[in-house]
Amino acid sequence: MPLNVGYLRSKTDKASDEVYTPEIAVLPLLKYIDKSKTVWCPFDLEGQSKYIEVFKKNGIKTIASHIDTGQNFFEYEPEEEYDYIISNPPFSIKDMILKRLDELNKPFAMLLPLPTLQGQKRFDYLKNCQALIFNKRINFYKDKEMKQVQQGVSFASIYICKDFLPEKLIFEELNQ
Repeated sequence: MPLNVGYLRSKTDKASDEVYTPEIAVLPLLKYIDKSKTVWCPFDLEGQSKYIEVFKKNGIKTIASHIDTGQNFFEYEPEEEYDYIISNPPFSIKDMILKRLDELNKPFAMLLPLPTLQGQKRFDYLKNCQALIFNKRINFYKDKEMKQVQQGVSFASIYICKDFLPEKLIFEELNQ
């Protein structure tokens, strides 16, 4: 059996952080969102995010923000009231993101690599979390137009959640 060394060669730097989530990875969240609530997507640009597009199409009020528009997640919080924080954050700074989410103390769902579940730095932020796990890996898009698929993703992605899912661990099939 060949050795899977993809995770050893995968990039985890700032340049590799800007990928785009396909709709297939957003759709499973819909059943867990109360449509009377507001979702803050802190790593998303209007017109370039499937989170914003899918949520709005399904009647969910959203607030988009992104560092490119001067809204740094670590310094910014919407003035408007919000109920959930949902996005695909930069993987290279996941520990800092989990710490900030803990400080904000709001229900969240963050799409992160499966190995995020283990780590001494983030253990305290994860021990009361929930996980939404998929039957297959997610192929992200490399471009804003969502035409270039990132082939051969070397890791599984899951939603790490807090106060979002009805159970600690849920398995979902990605249909597509």
